[in-house]
Amino acid sequence: MSRQKIITVLLSVVFIIGIVILINSIGDAEPNFLRTLDETPEVFERNISQVSYQASHLADTSAVFRPAQIRFYDNHVYLNDFSDFTIYEYDFEGNQKRVLTTNRGRGPGEILHLTDFDINDDVIYVADSQSMRVTSYSIETGENIDTFSLENRPMRVTCLKDGFIVQWLGNDLLFSKFDYDGNEILQFGEIVEDQYQHQMSLDGTIRSNRNDRFVYIPFYSSLIYHYESSGELINILKAPDGVHFPFTRREGATAFAPDFSYMRDGYLDENNNLYVYTSIPGDDNQPSEESLISYLDKYNLRTAEYVESIRLHDHYTSVMYNPNDHVIYASDMGFSFKYILDSPF
Repeated sequence: MSRQKIITVLLSVVFIIGIVILINSIGDAEPNFLRTLDETPEVFERNISQVSYQASHLADTSAVFRPAQIRFYDNHVYLNDFSDFTIYEYDFEGNQKRVLTTNRGRGPGEILHLTDFDINDDVIYVADSQSMRVTSYSIETGENIDTFSLENRPMRVTCLKDGFIVQWLGNDLLFSKFDYDGNEILQFGEIVEDQYQHQMSLDGTIRSNRNDRFVYIPFYSSLIYHYESSGELINILKAPDGVHFPFTRREGATAFAPDFSYMRDGYLDENNNLYVYTSIPGDDNQPSEESLISYLDKYNLRTAEYVESIRLHDHYTSVMYNPNDHVIYASDMGFSFKYILDSPF
């Protein structure tokens, strides 16, 4: 090979290496989070309300080994025991009224892994991610009403007037709507780029007004998505902390959810207000149970604006606010509480 050809080859190699380094440097400069399709999170200050509250135990929950999700419906509070998927009913004074016991298994009315529940017209709807079903029970009798087999894993469920919404794990679109006969009506919900590859990063909760609207509250991002029952996106609300959707971490064929959950739970009232329980890392910026700071954040759904927050001094797995009685209901893995506010929030 001539000297000229050798020089040409060396220059070509140097050029290619330079291009690779340039591409890598550009890639390293890209933010390490998923790109949202509509809005991007922003950081802004919370408006801390001066409302004070008095704390007390909700009820004698010694029989509840691992209190998890808490809901209220028709002047009653419902608490899920994550250890055996029993659902306990209490009145607002904390008196236990009924117990819905779900048997483990794959038969009709049996549950393998309860990941969410909601209530509509005296019927409890349970999302069972492991058996890929939504199962319904009568509140009054505890009897199984229907068991709907689904094509994917339902992580969350919330009820509307004309059907229920399911949030999926492992589907191209994030949500499906079903009528109360179990027929799928539509699929929708495209939030981020490369969504199917990052389903673990899109976990969250869905809560409805039990009529015609619902919200998707991500566990890992400072955006809240407000939908019509038709699947049309009404608006996107921005939460104060500016957290972006993270990448789903993978090791071979295994996908792992992000290490830290950001938002936890929410409630819609009849005046178009949304109350969201949020936990974030404290000053040491470490996502440990000891370092978490908790808030109850209030939003106006119609204007898509953040309003104000109450600072909570403990960490919980689920929080609901009852604006009619000005009471916060909360549960963790040991106890359930209620906080009576001295003024409306």
